[in-house]
Amino acid sequence: MARIDDYKTARALAQAELAKRNPKHVADKSKSEFLVNEGQGGLIVPYFGQPRRVLWPDITVEPLDGQGELPLTEQILILHYLKGATGEPVSGVTVDFRTVPEGSFYWSAFVSRAKKPLLQTFGHDPAFYLEVATFMGGLPVSLGDAAARFQAFPLVPIIHVLWRGDEEFEPDASILFDETISEHLSTEDIAALAGASVYRLMAAARQLPRK
Repeated sequence: MARIDDYKTARALAQAELAKRNPKHVADKSKSEFLVNEGQGGLIVPYFGQPRRVLWPDITVEPLDGQGELPLTEQILILHYLKGATGEPVSGVTVDFRTVPEGSFYWSAFVSRAKKPLLQTFGHDPAFYLEVATFMGGLPVSLGDAAARFQAFPLVPIIHVLWRGDEEFEPDASILFDETISEHLSTEDIAALAGASVYRLMAAARQLPRK
């Protein structure tokens, strides 16, 4: 697991790269909202439906209201998306993690970081998953026994799919991406974002009573 110093280094590198770029150009490529705040250029970037503000030239990442500090991992994902986004539109064709570049190599890490927690938390109760997913802004879709689509970033949707299982098969889960996701994020970031999409639901599940 990365140390906090590693996260800070990753953030600093992304900040340095973005500081060289025109924020208006970055906004166009990432489909974010460009803004001017007291003479500073900046963006408003939706992250799972929550607006985040990124200001130039310091490249600070903060909630839109400026209150509180965002987790380092979230800041890094936002910065990496802004740094990597190409403007390629969503195609609507979904793919499994193993089809992204070097996805098979990172598969075991992806399973432990995203698929396994999703399955352990919701695999035996797809109805509860759907309740939590909807509460957290997910859009139900007709896949498996329960599935929901989340807009992680403007150009990056993520779909969770759950199968209840039966006497013959254990419950199963899948996490799907648009085939264009590698146009915007590295494979490591895709895995991290998938994990983030699950952990936020796990946190919400602890607050919602099961029916």
